[in-house]
Parts: sequence; structure tokens; C-alpha cells
Amino acid sequence: MTAKDGSSNNTNARMAIDEATRNWGKNFSPDILFAFHSSRQNASEVASNLAKRFTDSLIVGSTTAGEWINSSHQHNSLILLGIAVPEIQWSVSVVENIDHFADEDADQLCDDLLDQLGIHFTDLNPQRHFCLSFFDGLSKCEESVISMVSTRLANTPLLGGSAGDDLKLENTYILVNGKAYQNAAAFVLADSRLPFRAIKHQHFVNGGVETIITKADISERIVYHLDGMPAAERYAQLLGLEVSELNVKVFSNHPLIYQHQRECYVRSIGKLSENNSLTFHCAIEEGMILSLCSHQDMTQRFKQVLKDITIPSNRIRLTLMFNCSLRCVEAESDDIIQQHASAISAISDHTFGFDTYGEQWNGLHINQTLVALAIYDQSQPS
Repeated sequence: MTAKDGSSNNTNARMAIDEATRNWGKNFSPDILFAFHSSRQNASEVASNLAKRFTDSLIVGSTTAGEWINSSHQHNSLILLGIAVPEIQWSVSVVENIDHFADEDADQLCDDLLDQLGIHFTDLNPQRHFCLSFFDGLSKCEESVISMVSTRLANTPLLGGSAGDDLKLENTYILVNGKAYQNAAAFVLADSRLPFRAIKHQHFVNGGVETIITKADISERIVYHLDGMPAAERYAQLLGLEVSELNVKVFSNHPLIYQHQRECYVRSIGKLSENNSLTFHCAIEEGMILSLCSHQDMTQRFKQVLKDITIPSNRIRLTLMFNCSLRCVEAESDDIIQQHASAISAISDHTFGFDTYGEQWNGLHINQTLVALAIYDQSQPS
């Protein structure tokens, strides 16, 4: 595997690309190029300039709420990763107007991804194939789309993240082959002869205190009532707080959890809305039972993740990371996140990713979680 990466804080798209690739060499033509950048760089200009520069490469990326590159966790930057590796074949497909995504769109998307690789649905093998997803982080459509796509890809590991805009919640974009899109999603399907492992990490567990959504706007992810009370009042009451004390920090420290088949999935609150309602970052339903979260130590849990992906005889060549932006808010000090970046970089040749507005894990859209893909060298992990 040949992988080259770089970053720049320049707000001019062309100049940022030039700076990030200054050590790549004129003849390097990656099979696929991943591009993540802050809201300070113009998404359309980044996409078009990358396509002009790398005419033979597949290009996919998104805007971010923070960037990860090797041992550094950054803000306001553009980061690039180019990969040339004969052992992995890639396909990329973008879906527009995902607010109208239907079964036939899922069929067409998956057929396109498979056709590019020259394989059939029956050839899919969870030990050989994986899929990466990238969503407009303000689309509010991740749940339905990821469910339909995951169903069609069967047991293929699927993970990814929703684009951010530095917590402004104004405009988020995905980038695919020269264009920047909103209300869209992109999928990368890979056929890999190199071993890999998908990782899901969270440090919240069920805290045992339950509440029921009794009135909600499902399409807008707004909860009006919990246990028959205005949602913000009931949530604050459960925490022993006043509604006036609720803020992003409180929400990041005290998300709610939905438990299904013994697995816990975080449902993060995005903001306090009108009439003491609460707007969530992922799917909710009336009648859904949610629980207050109990914390585990973020750093200790992260150390366990590193143990889970470390194979003593097998070097990690590349780790692709999708980290919820609210984990950074919760951490309070960026020093903690920097320590995480340094720790994972110590066991991986390249670490690359971004802070998201939500994570995709197989058929689910979740919050306050880190999902990642580790690609190893030729030796098979045990």
C-alpha cells in the first residue's frame, strides 16, 4: 500500500490542496482520494480543484466538525489522503435527493457499486468487502437510507459519518468526483485482499432511569413530551437541573440511550427548541423507551479499543475514523482528544478521519460513538 497524506489551514481551496500535497510528488496518482475539510474552505472549490488535479482518481469526502490526521486532531483545516494499493478495488456512487430515497434507489445504488467492481450480490463476503458511507449531516435522512442500503449489502461491514460544519448547523456537504452535494449521500464499496476490521466504540451504558417519548415529530427528530411532560422540563428534572441550565455541554454529558437486543445506541440531544421541546441528532419515535446514560471513562474505553484492534504480528497500515463531534465537546480539553490521536497513530501507519454529526454502523445511524476501519498488512488477523 502506498498512502500519502497532508493538511493545510489555508482558506483558499487551490492553495490548501497545493500545500497538503506538496510532498506527494508530481507522478502520484491515487486509486482513491479522501478529502475532509472545515467550513472555512469552500466545498465546491475543493471538489472541483481536486478533480482537476487528480483526473484518474476516485474522490470522496465531506465537510467536518474537526479533522484527524495521524497524531493530530485539528480544526479549520483541509486534510487529504491518497491511496494506491493493488490489493483493494474501489467503487463510489452518490445518491441525490435522499429525502425521497426509496427501495428502487437503494437497488440502483447497490447495483452500481457492484457493477463497478465487476461482482454480483452473491459474491459479497464480509471478510473481503466493506462499505463506507458519507451523508449530508443536516439531511435528517440517515436512518432510512442506511437501513435500506445495509439490508441489500447483507453482512457487508458498513460504517461512516455525517458531514459537519464546525457546529454551526448551517450547511454541510459531501464531495464526490468534482462536485459538492447537499441532501445527498455517497457510498464507497471496497473489494479488499488485505485484512481489515470494523470497530465501534462508545463509553456510555444504560443508567437504569427510563423515560418514554409520548409526543414527537419523527421527521424533524423533535420530542415535545417525555412522560407526558414538556420534554426539556422532564429531561432537566431527571438530571436534577432547571431548564435554564440546559446547554450543549449538558446534552453531550447526558445523552439518552435506546436499548435494543442487549445493545445500547446513543440518542444525543442537539438543542433546546421552542416550547421546551428537544431536537435530537438521530431517529426517535413516539412510544420509544429511552434511558439516562451512565458514563464510563472515555480514555480507558479508548485504550480498550486500541487493544481490540492491535494484532501483535500484524501492523495496521491505515485507520479510517469517524468520530462524533459531541465526544470532543464532552472531553472539555482538546488535550484528551490529542492524546487519543497520538495513541492510535502509534499503532497505525496512517490515521485519517473527521468529527461527524452522527455515525453509521451497519444499518443504524447513531450518536456519540467512534466508528473506524483498520486495514492491516498481508498477514491475516486472528
